[in-house]
Amino acid sequence: MHKNLLLSLLLCSSAAMYAEKKPLDHTVYDDWKSISENTISDNATYAMYLVKPQEGDTRLVITHLQTGRRIEVERGHSGILSKDNQYAFCLIKPFYQDIRQAKIKKKKADDMPKDSLAIIHLATGKIEKIADVTAYKTGTDAMPLLAFMTKAEPAVASNDSTAQAKKKGKPKKESILLVRNMRTQQTDTLPKATQFTVSYDGAALAAIAKGDSITKNEVFTYTINKPAFRQVATGAAYFGQLAFGKVDNRLAFLASADTSAIYSKRCDLYLWENNTPAAICLVDSAAAGIPANWGVSEHTAPSFSKDGKRVYFGTAPIRQLKDTTLVDFETARLDLWHYAEPLIPPMQLKRKARELRRTYLAVTETAPTGKVVQLADEQMKSVLTADEGNARFAVGEDSSPYDIQVQWLGSSTPVDAYAVNTFSGERKLIGKEITGTPLISPLGKFAFWFDTAKGNYFVYDMETAETRCLTEGMGVNFFDEENDMPTDAREYGFAGWLADDKGLLVYDYYDLWQLDPKGIRKPINLTKGEGRKNNTVLRMVRLDREKKFIDPNERLLMQALNKTTKQRGFYEVNLGKNKVSKLLIDNFSFGKVAKAKKKDVFIFQKGNFNTSNNLYITTDRWKSDKRLSDINPQMADYLWGTPELYQWTTFSGKPAEGVVYKPENFDPAKKYPVLIYFYERVSDDFYNYIAPAPSRSIINIPFYTSRGYVVFTPDIRYTDGEPGESAYDYIVSGAQELAKNPWVNSKKMGIQGQSWGGYQVSYLITRTDMFAAAGAGAPVSNMTSAYGGIRWSTGMSRQFQYERTQSRIGKTLWDGFDLYVKNSPVFFADKVNTPVLIMHNDNDGAVPWYQGIEFFMGLRRLNKKAWMLQYNNEEHNLNERRNMNDLVRRWQQFFDHYLKEEPMPAWMKSGIPATRKGMYFGFEAEQP
Repeated sequence: MHKNLLLSLLLCSSAAMYAEKKPLDHTVYDDWKSISENTISDNATYAMYLVKPQEGDTRLVITHLQTGRRIEVERGHSGILSKDNQYAFCLIKPFYQDIRQAKIKKKKADDMPKDSLAIIHLATGKIEKIADVTAYKTGTDAMPLLAFMTKAEPAVASNDSTAQAKKKGKPKKESILLVRNMRTQQTDTLPKATQFTVSYDGAALAAIAKGDSITKNEVFTYTINKPAFRQVATGAAYFGQLAFGKVDNRLAFLASADTSAIYSKRCDLYLWENNTPAAICLVDSAAAGIPANWGVSEHTAPSFSKDGKRVYFGTAPIRQLKDTTLVDFETARLDLWHYAEPLIPPMQLKRKARELRRTYLAVTETAPTGKVVQLADEQMKSVLTADEGNARFAVGEDSSPYDIQVQWLGSSTPVDAYAVNTFSGERKLIGKEITGTPLISPLGKFAFWFDTAKGNYFVYDMETAETRCLTEGMGVNFFDEENDMPTDAREYGFAGWLADDKGLLVYDYYDLWQLDPKGIRKPINLTKGEGRKNNTVLRMVRLDREKKFIDPNERLLMQALNKTTKQRGFYEVNLGKNKVSKLLIDNFSFGKVAKAKKKDVFIFQKGNFNTSNNLYITTDRWKSDKRLSDINPQMADYLWGTPELYQWTTFSGKPAEGVVYKPENFDPAKKYPVLIYFYERVSDDFYNYIAPAPSRSIINIPFYTSRGYVVFTPDIRYTDGEPGESAYDYIVSGAQELAKNPWVNSKKMGIQGQSWGGYQVSYLITRTDMFAAAGAGAPVSNMTSAYGGIRWSTGMSRQFQYERTQSRIGKTLWDGFDLYVKNSPVFFADKVNTPVLIMHNDNDGAVPWYQGIEFFMGLRRLNKKAWMLQYNNEEHNLNERRNMNDLVRRWQQFFDHYLKEEPMPAWMKSGIPATRKGMYFGFEAEQP
């Protein structure tokens, strides 16, 4: 009796707890927060991170990791911690509402609210604010100097009558550069500044300022040793691309007397050395080695080699100015499509701006010789240097012989690889028709690539001129074993190089391997097979993006994913001790790991489906951790959900898995409506946190579980030539298996997908009537017409998608015509009995808009229940938040009507007439 009473009390308590919680609604999105910009000081004294609502004002938080003391900067962003732990800096945005009101009033850019600069004194928490700051910089590796740009009204002499007359109107503010020595607090200013940069060590600054006329611009330098602005160049119409070297803070920049429009400047390369009175012209456009009718280009900043003895820069053909005698309205406007031209006009037009700004790598000595070595050209556009520009050899890539094949091969198009002598420009072919990307080792001793056609890693030895295959016959694969597209599988990736180019580190499915580029030593499994043994994928976490190589005694942090349980965590590979350790495997996802450079302390984000991502710290390599933030406490007020891994067998007898998300207050005695969302494979994301948010294209899972839906996300694996039937095999078999559960309302199951998922939705409703409603975003409905279409965002032909990648036909239209028809929903629209809501936007750059129209018009002609949402000037996935907010309401009303028997909204019943566009939205329930 006492047990029954206790049980009743517990059930009542549980029911009361759930009764206090609310279902999510569309008002909660804006204030749901995320963390970004998380960083930790070198000695692990401070952590800094940005708390960002989906819409509203940000908050920059700085936490003292020993005392827990917090400094919060409202609306702060773009923060930097000083290396000496004395200061932090950030920009402060204007209030969100002030920006909103300025947009409503359609204020000009110059009149919009401006950022402020915050200088935060970490010891005291004092915050100094400087208004109207457009940019700020400090040194990358140190911080004596802080430089920032602000705007102020120009100073006017009291006896200047012209200026006095101008006072009647609002004077235009001009830019002023301020530089402060944070050690001495001395501050100096430079009026009319337009550009500035700070050296790597923070001890020097360079800036450009406008002169009194178009040809009197000036370049200034400033150093902590000589704290004053010194003019080092003047008299040019254009100065730009300021760049410091790491040796003696040499400065390179570009200058031009050309006052003409963009894309046509003929520049000179200038060099200034510390303590010299003026910069010298190092290279002009007539220099030996630069091709005829080419010049130094303004579109690439120069860069110094590590030893400071050479400068790399960009050259380009000098563009002809437009013929001003031609009158636009009398000149033909056309694009010529030529069968033998490498790139079709849409690709050329999409790349036009980039091509007009394209530069080609060249190099010269800092000791003035007037000689230039041209490394890249219009055939070999890409050249990669090594050892920070010190290496004798670089690697070049020439795709020009194969450019036309991009039409049907896409990213599988081959290239030719060359070794390029950076001192002479001499080229040597080292790889023909490589189906991969040729790269170079950190010191430049080896070129290397993964050849997808051969499924192996190769290196080219710059010293011996030998090419070696490093992975053949190893008994494990370094290409994607789960590849189910009709193309050669890509590699799992490489982690980096050991110091002195002594080893290349690459991944198989599970583990990390060390390969000897000399081919002498046998490959070493650095993770000792722990990944494969535990069905766990191990991948290295890059903790220092500036490091060029991996120390042979380093302790590598490996992120882990168990493919069976979907748990995640970390392993460690101690290279010096030849030891592998499991640090943590847990029911969470982990991300954005940062390590203190001088201490073994990590900060990281952690969360799972039921726990909002927050920032944590570990000082004992994940034996324990401590939470530093609590960004979404309001989550406790809302109903949520619970994920469960789900396995079944498909119609074809294949094992399958997915995730079932149940409502938080799940009652097995009830029957629930089901929404099924799919896109290839998503079960590895089992422990990912999903914030409630207005969607760009898909359903938000916690929103629907919170409101009493079961959500199912099945993984799909494909057979070439059968993409539609593969989807049917996995999705419908999974839905039927799920429907056997007594808590599923099998009459109220819906499906939703976007893009490739939208295609599968459209296909499935031609094959089965088991779904009560379907949502298809940007679906391909007719593969025969889509095959010949264009991906307008890139200008590429869509043919490669069908022959080689996601659409998985594996044949041309003429070789596999029956497959294209069989997999096209539009040809079977007469079989559709499921109400369908399509979203397809008129600026879709991935799936042509007419694909959605073809399907809708077919369904409309056949008198099927179909609606199409077309967001004006929107892309494949929505970009504008106002449209996202609209979409999620319509998805909800559509599914609620068919799966929960809610009243039909007016927009579904009667539509929205063009005469009421923008004024009426039809969300209200249709009156009987």
